[in-house]
Amino acid sequence: MPRPFSRALAIACALSLAVFGEARAQGTRAATPPNPVAPQPIVTDATPTQSTQPLTLEECVAQALAKNFAVQISNYSVDSAKAAVIIASATYDPTLGVVWQKAVSQAPTIINLTNTVGSGAKPLTNDQSTTATLTQNVITGGTVTGTYDLGRNYTNSLQSLFNPQYDGTVAINVTQPLLQGAGTAYARALIQIQKLGVGIANLNFKSTVLTTILNVETAYYNLVYARRNYIVSQSNVTLAQTNLDETVTKRQTGVLTDLDVVTAQAGLASAQNLLITARQSMENAEDILFESMGEREFRTAVGVVSFPPLPSTDVSFFVSYKLARDNGPNLAIAQSMIEQLKLQALRAKDANLPQLNVTGGAGWTDTEHSYGSANNNLWPGPGYNWNAGASFSIPIGMRATRAAYRQAKDAMNSEQVTYDQTDQQLIVQVRTDVRAVSAAVESVTAADQAEQLSQKQYDLQKAKFDAGLATTYDTLQAQITLEQARVAAIQAEVNLRLAIANLHFLEGSSLDTYHVNLK
Repeated sequence: MPRPFSRALAIACALSLAVFGEARAQGTRAATPPNPVAPQPIVTDATPTQSTQPLTLEECVAQALAKNFAVQISNYSVDSAKAAVIIASATYDPTLGVVWQKAVSQAPTIINLTNTVGSGAKPLTNDQSTTATLTQNVITGGTVTGTYDLGRNYTNSLQSLFNPQYDGTVAINVTQPLLQGAGTAYARALIQIQKLGVGIANLNFKSTVLTTILNVETAYYNLVYARRNYIVSQSNVTLAQTNLDETVTKRQTGVLTDLDVVTAQAGLASAQNLLITARQSMENAEDILFESMGEREFRTAVGVVSFPPLPSTDVSFFVSYKLARDNGPNLAIAQSMIEQLKLQALRAKDANLPQLNVTGGAGWTDTEHSYGSANNNLWPGPGYNWNAGASFSIPIGMRATRAAYRQAKDAMNSEQVTYDQTDQQLIVQVRTDVRAVSAAVESVTAADQAEQLSQKQYDLQKAKFDAGLATTYDTLQAQITLEQARVAAIQAEVNLRLAIANLHFLEGSSLDTYHVNLK
């Protein structure tokens, strides 16, 4: 936006120099001042290279959601959270294990001449086995393991009944905690925590999308403002140049003085300076829009931008607040984090229990002359075994587990306070944005009236100048006021649309506006 103070300062300096120059000239010699020469306007490309194709806000949003870096990163976070659920659930996938092993052993000395083949050869064994296991973690916190084993054992001992000997074994063993780590709630808590993590990741993705849309809207509206401000600055340079030309003509006819010419020159220089600044701001605004859209090349020109149809300005705090609570991601994220921390507190509380585990198992064994016989005669088997047991342990004092439980409860309570704080902040933000929309509507009306009146004021002042009833300074001041009114009218329009965009961001209704489906 223009800076009236800077312009007034430039004009004041020019006037001071002019007055000082005239006084000095009159004090030394009386002479007719030479005819002043109008300064050449700065040569600029009045219309920077732009695409003549229209670029709508909807197109910018669509490209941003497809190419914006923040959106892409957030999408990867959602995929990672989904993978975490699979990892947690895979704890209850069965695990198959197969082990083959061969062991050969020969004693260093002969123990008994009559015990081994070959009249006192060194004792020799040659064993090999193949073992298959299937382990399954169960939702109660226990573990079930099934084992199947076939082995071949050879020895050169004459006292072995079967040589080689083929052994078959099948067994099942169960381990189940009764206190710490027992129960389906404890086991399912980890999976539920990860599922809530997916929800949080999706909500963060939604927040990223809403933020991206808001950033694009802001950049787009600011570019509209920057380009219109540039056009106003161009018009102001044209008016300043016309004013200077007319002032020079009137000076030559004796109607105006050198002071008027210097004033007009200062006004043109100031207008040209503002035009340069406006051009720079416009080009920066184009880059910012490209950045929000995820553009990396910066080679194509930004097309013609314009305000889309104005959304409804009929706003209500209660409607907007309800939408913000129902659709906005911030409260939902805080609520999901509270649920996660509750589950973590449940597991921390369980860790305060002693470890009491029971184990049990049963199996069948068989020894035959071949692998086939050992396998076929295994069920139910001539041999069997079973086992049962229990283990108990507890840390003395349990200080660490109790402190961990307190930490978990503190984290849960802290997140609850954060939820309340977020809700309070949401109320304030909605109230602020609703007021901003209402105030912006009134500001647009006032700015339009101010622009119309400033135009009339300038026209009247210009008519007085043409009639020789006003100075160049008066005309320049009217021109500055008109320029400020024009820029203020554009800014008021931008502020209204930005206020609506911010309110829609809080409501989460931007997704409906641009037909974004996050499912």
